[in-house]
Amino acid sequence: MSRLLILLAAVAFVGAAAAAPSAQSPVVARVTTGGAPCGIAGTPGAVWVSDAEAAQIVRLDPATNAVTGRFTVHATPCELRYAKGSLWVVTQSGRLDRVDPTTGRVVASIRVGRTSYDVAYGAGAIWVTNRSGGTVQRISVKTNKVVKTIRFPGRVAPAGIAWSAGAIWVGDDYGRFLFRINPKTHRFSRVRSGGDGASWVAANGTDVWVSNSIDGTVSRIDAVKRRLVSTTKVGAGPVNLDVVGGDVWVPNDEDDTLSRIDGVTGTVEETIATGPNPAVVAGAVGDVWLSIHEGGEVWRIHPA
Repeated sequence: MSRLLILLAAVAFVGAAAAAPSAQSPVVARVTTGGAPCGIAGTPGAVWVSDAEAAQIVRLDPATNAVTGRFTVHATPCELRYAKGSLWVVTQSGRLDRVDPTTGRVVASIRVGRTSYDVAYGAGAIWVTNRSGGTVQRISVKTNKVVKTIRFPGRVAPAGIAWSAGAIWVGDDYGRFLFRINPKTHRFSRVRSGGDGASWVAANGTDVWVSNSIDGTVSRIDAVKRRLVSTTKVGAGPVNLDVVGGDVWVPNDEDDTLSRIDGVTGTVEETIATGPNPAVVAGAVGDVWLSIHEGGEVWRIHPA
């Protein structure tokens, strides 16, 4: 189980060889936000980061890298998603807050399942994972209401979620499978992740990338053929990854590093030492933004 999970609760080739080090991607800004920065998302003219400790979302100006506003949301916010002109804030307190990014105000607060965890947009709807409740919920962007709840069996702990190849893909903190949900029927099927603790997912076209947080690997899944393509060894405790500029960026929250994986070859191109507990990475304004959960900072990295 990753350090990030513990902190939030409190408030076809395994081991693919790494490539020779390429040019280092420079850290061009370190923005002090204070608190416990977690999720990140870009909106027109701004970059947003959630503060899980202060129950706030923080607005950054990418032109100056300065904090320009702080706005209150429900307790323990983390993952963010910009979709349909709104900023969707997963609060891990059973509420999904819909925020107007021009004002920072919560325009709707939707009651979802237990320990709401991650959010995605697909098939004209918002989808939320509920880790403790073992569910995924579909939410109408027109009515701001839950229209479908999908329940998983046993000890499945739905974590990351992404849209790819006409379906919703869901990670499982404890398992070795991803779940693919058909948005028309709401039925799901299993796809092997290639590692243990298939927690977080990100999509790039028809590829789904998954952080296997227990064994320190990242796997590539062909979302059309629904099969494992490759698995790459990264750092300890890989978590909330994203695809930026065609490469896969993954924070390793147990050894305080950030790995960049070539999105074509699946090899690790560079490993960047970070502050304590790198948590979430997201692309915005052509750069990579990384929250340093224990360090109270957001780093802006320019891809080499």
